[in-house]
Amino acid sequence: MNGKIKILISVMAAMALLMGAAAVFYYTTQSYLVLSGEENVTIGLYGVYEDAGVKAKHNGKNALDDVVVTGDVDTSVPGIYTLKYALGTMSVTRTVTVLEEMNPAIFLEELDEAENTFKLGDEFREPGYSASDEYGNDITDRVQVTGTDINKAGENIIEYTVSDDNGNTTCVSRSVNVEANTDYDTAGIAICMYHYVYDEEDPPEDLNKRYGNYISTEALEEELKWLNDEGYYYPTWEEVRAYINGELILPEKSVVLTFDDGAVSFLEKGIPLLEKYQVPATCFMITSKNGEEKIAKYSSEYVTYESHSDNMHRAGGYVGHGGIFTAISYDDGMADLEKSIEICGSGDAFAYPYGDYNDSSKAMVEDAGFLCAVTTEYGRARPGNDPLLLPRMRMYNGQSLAAFIAMVSP
Repeated sequence: MNGKIKILISVMAAMALLMGAAAVFYYTTQSYLVLSGEENVTIGLYGVYEDAGVKAKHNGKNALDDVVVTGDVDTSVPGIYTLKYALGTMSVTRTVTVLEEMNPAIFLEELDEAENTFKLGDEFREPGYSASDEYGNDITDRVQVTGTDINKAGENIIEYTVSDDNGNTTCVSRSVNVEANTDYDTAGIAICMYHYVYDEEDPPEDLNKRYGNYISTEALEEELKWLNDEGYYYPTWEEVRAYINGELILPEKSVVLTFDDGAVSFLEKGIPLLEKYQVPATCFMITSKNGEEKIAKYSSEYVTYESHSDNMHRAGGYVGHGGIFTAISYDDGMADLEKSIEICGSGDAFAYPYGDYNDSSKAMVEDAGFLCAVTTEYGRARPGNDPLLLPRMRMYNGQSLAAFIAMVSP
């Protein structure tokens, strides 16, 4: 090969290497911070503002997560707002001007004090609204109203949103006051009471002795699957308390699943099914029976451990089944409840041992701070019930799916 050609090829190769190195250096050291969208934005009063953000790189890598934004925009107050975006030593700003008039405009009919307050369960009666664009054209038919499906007591916000042909959007709201109400029409909710779980192919020795308190894994799985297929809602105890107080309307298809005693059969065979179908449930644990060890070993995001007392699931009283809770002293009873709450890690709900209670035991449950307490009395929980004496629906061995459906359906 000609010497000059060899030299030329070598020079070209060297230049290529230098250019590649320069490109690598450029792209790995490239840093910038620039605005996306307009630097100066004008929006109408109560306009819906969506910030366009920025584009940012640091040493050639996307750095959006490292950008610090300061300032905010309140479209309910006219004025000029400044947003600052900073990345290291780099910074850019955007100004947002909120006008004194809406564009487009929404006008709400005013409510007097009587119209502004109604009871939970009553229908909200819309007093009226209208909307127009900047040219005065009526666009009322474009208004979207949200928040009228009111299901809780207290202050509720109803929003009215409309957009014009230019892409401008306005959102205004009205506040209505909803009073608690326990007299609205509702079928109540089922709080299901289970105890032990067994495998039909390997029945336990005490199955016949405690037959009514057992349920097979096959039956339990069938019920859990049906609940999910039907779209049932599983409220928390806080929600149950609000429902009982007339402060919250729960979906018609709502159910609470509870398993008493903290038996190993439930922990080993029931929890895996709850996890499989992602159904939350409460285990009322007798904490003196290795409760701390059980809770640690069988911890699950689908099981909440609540108190079934520490050591009051035993005889000694003269009410109902003879549980000692109805006869124990206040100090001893409170010490027991406090210990069980500490071990369970929650004090939202309590299950009376044997279902026995009287005025003194109920007073202790209240003083311990429980939101709800359940008995073994049969029935559905309804608004207006005593939240510390809630009935339950007993689940029994051999029940058909049809029987289960009949008990939990609204």
